[in-house]
Amino acid sequence: MRDALLDEIADLLSSDTPPPVLTARPTGFEPMEAVDEPVRGPSRQLVFHVGAGRLHLQLDSTRLTGIIDRSLAVEVRSPRSVQTLCPDAEGWFRADVTPGPVCVTVPSLGLTTGWFVA
Repeated sequence: MRDALLDEIADLLSSDTPPPVLTARPTGFEPMEAVDEPVRGPSRQLVFHVGAGRLHLQLDSTRLTGIIDRSLAVEVRSPRSVQTLCPDAEGWFRADVTPGPVCVTVPSLGLTTGWFVA
């Protein structure tokens, strides 16, 4: 009898399709630094800062919610797509993301979170 998990791993490793190539960060953007802050609850919370600005993100499965200090357009990127979002007047934005690598950029400030896994 064959092990189903081993079969699945073998299928993944035998694929002729190479995985997407990810750069350390989107070209031309300055990385924001991650901040370690206490987190409570089932969702993942990420905080990034640069200078006096902060970007707060909450990841619930495939739903990304964020707030930025100013209402600047943000881009939620994956290896296969880019979603441009306009936060509301208070700086909140929401996006549906697929499992895998994701980063958030603020093009007008030339900033990026770098890649994290959804």
